[in-house]
Amino acid sequence: MVLKAPFMGQLGGVSSEHPLASVAGYRVLREGGNAVDAAVTVSLTLAVTQPHLGSLGGDFFALIFESSTGKVHCINSSGWSPKKLNCEFLRETGFNGIPVASPHAVVVPGLISGLQKIHERFGTFEFDELAKPSITLAEKGFPISYGLSKAIKRSCSKLTDTAVKNYFFKNGRPLEAGEILAQKPLAKVLRSIASDPRIFYEGWIAESLCEFLNSKGGVFEFDDFKDFEGEWVDPLRSAYRDFEVYEVPPNSQGAITLLMLNILENFDLRDLGLLEAKRIHFFVEAAKRAYLDKNQYLADPRFAEIPLEKILSKSHSKELAETIEEESVLFDVHLKPGDTTNFVVIDEWGNIVSAIQSIFHIFGSGLLDPETGILLNSRASYFNFSGPNRLEPRKRPLHTLSSVIAISEGRDEYLAVGTSGGDYRPQQHALLLTNFIDYGLDLQSAVELPRFLWNGDAKILIEEGFHGLDVLKRIGHQPIVQDYPSKTGVAHCGLRKGKVTMLSADIRGDGLPIGLIS
Repeated sequence: MVLKAPFMGQLGGVSSEHPLASVAGYRVLREGGNAVDAAVTVSLTLAVTQPHLGSLGGDFFALIFESSTGKVHCINSSGWSPKKLNCEFLRETGFNGIPVASPHAVVVPGLISGLQKIHERFGTFEFDELAKPSITLAEKGFPISYGLSKAIKRSCSKLTDTAVKNYFFKNGRPLEAGEILAQKPLAKVLRSIASDPRIFYEGWIAESLCEFLNSKGGVFEFDDFKDFEGEWVDPLRSAYRDFEVYEVPPNSQGAITLLMLNILENFDLRDLGLLEAKRIHFFVEAAKRAYLDKNQYLADPRFAEIPLEKILSKSHSKELAETIEEESVLFDVHLKPGDTTNFVVIDEWGNIVSAIQSIFHIFGSGLLDPETGILLNSRASYFNFSGPNRLEPRKRPLHTLSSVIAISEGRDEYLAVGTSGGDYRPQQHALLLTNFIDYGLDLQSAVELPRFLWNGDAKILIEEGFHGLDVLKRIGHQPIVQDYPSKTGVAHCGLRKGKVTMLSADIRGDGLPIGLIS
């Protein structure tokens, strides 16, 4: 039974985690804009309405399917650490890691550069037109969603700075769902960005953010912002069954999605059952082996040699699959959760954007610059002090963000997949894709199906609905059954099949799929 109605139409649409963002993007499509035009509007609107997940102070990745050429493009706009930040400096100041709630956890925010890059290459509307909905919502305010209200209440201990409390509290209490949140300093920022997005990096916004972060003990210089730009990169690609699956390359973890799929391709998943313990076991064992490669190899490719050809080779995945037995094997892998927001846009010409933006942890670093109203990320807290993901100046941390586009062999089905979840994202992407490709579920059912997630040790978080979990205990797993729906990520997906578009939003979130029918 489908719990949340998908959108089905013929002229494209939007699915995002906030209804106001979906409606804003829909209006761009209705007025003749393409998928990238709508994506810019959706992203900026999410930055206003979902600040705890993906504010202007975060990063941005997107896969873009260009229907006129049949190519998939990838933008990586993840920020780097400041030039003066390094392991030695942190050790000398008494840190053995990077605290989440600190200026050292902040990287230069990449979101705005990423939006500028995709707009310059593919946009058809003026950037200032696309920014108008977000400016209006920041200036006049909007009703707080249930998700944002709950997030504020869960994060009271983090939201202690005066500036951030002025935004998300009223008379000393967290804002409730339905109360109005206005962000006038953010509206001022958005007006500047609308006139020229590089002001974020080369003008008063960068100056303000540097001054604010350094007042908290940070070591940013203006040039850390001025020198930053998002980067066009080649997407990763791998065949799975009769689909070509595209993912985001390092410094993203997208390769781990593809490695998991390559391992699972060696098994007949239908024989394992859709909601059976055996499927969970083989999936989790595949994840364990894939995540070992993540820890051993993945990082910013400007600083590390990454053997992607080996990681994505079918021979490598076959060797890993052959090590999977009927018993669980314990792997020493630590996974970090994260909060983010993703969205999908499909236009009437068949162009597709599968995008994701994030400040990493919920409310990021908890630091909000009062002059700009920008809530800043905590992405640098993912750095290590050793190994390929070791902190270095101007380095981008290994990133949990990625997105998926999958195209069927006959090119009659185009699938876009995205979800929140930090380190769990490769598992979530693989789950959604196997639900759709191997088990033949329709898009909404694939999103709503109960999920399970390996959490890095023997524990497996499992939404109620699976069978035979006592088998998992006997072979060494520790299943933890949770109510359905639970916190296993929030997915937004799109499917273009022939002339029909289907868009789904997750029952686990506040999102809305909406589109055009004529």
